[in-house]
Amino acid sequence: MMLSWLWRKNTALSAVVDNFSKTALPNAATAVQQAPFLVLDFELTGLNPKKDHIVSMGWVPVRQQEIVLSEARHYLISSPVSVGQSAVYHGLHDHQLKQGQDLAVVLTELLTQYAGYVFVAHHSGLDEQFLRVACQRCFGKTPRFKFIDTMKMEWQRLLRQGKVVKHDALKLPNCLKRHGLPDMANHHALEDAYSSALLLLSQLKLGGNNMTLGDLYLLSR
Repeated sequence: MMLSWLWRKNTALSAVVDNFSKTALPNAATAVQQAPFLVLDFELTGLNPKKDHIVSMGWVPVRQQEIVLSEARHYLISSPVSVGQSAVYHGLHDHQLKQGQDLAVVLTELLTQYAGYVFVAHHSGLDEQFLRVACQRCFGKTPRFKFIDTMKMEWQRLLRQGKVVKHDALKLPNCLKRHGLPDMANHHALEDAYSSALLLLSQLKLGGNNMTLGDLYLLSR
């Protein structure tokens, strides 16, 4: 009986990934105004996806170039390891995470509700790596993701203006300041996701009305 239950559970989890992967993304010629985006941010126990873990997740959808606050979400995630020194950065402690959500439950919500969305993050390479590893741990497989990186987009924008880009200039608070956007509390998953969504919208506005998803992919390389 137990083996049968585990088989049904694993099959259901696997189907979540399959359904996400089968859902078509907008093609590269899609105008950015028509593309659905999901802006993500994670807080982590460290920077190594193979041994570190996600301790909180925040996301904010953007549709028709508007932030959909009613669908914004923030979850604390129960962690199999202590947060250790990472608490200095994100302010989360082990006793808080004991009441956190199961990672597979949160990922199931994410993949079920936002299939067909283009994902967005500031310094997306790190978030994408952790998301892939998390899916592998929870589902036994990883779906295909398509990410836009607001940090790389900002880097390209500054280079085209002929500016010398220092590393600190690309940190999220400095990007917000440059765009005249409100500064948020740093290292809170939902607030960072919301800030990144504001940055994305500002970047899209500066890019003009003819930008396509293909343009964003090129800027995010």
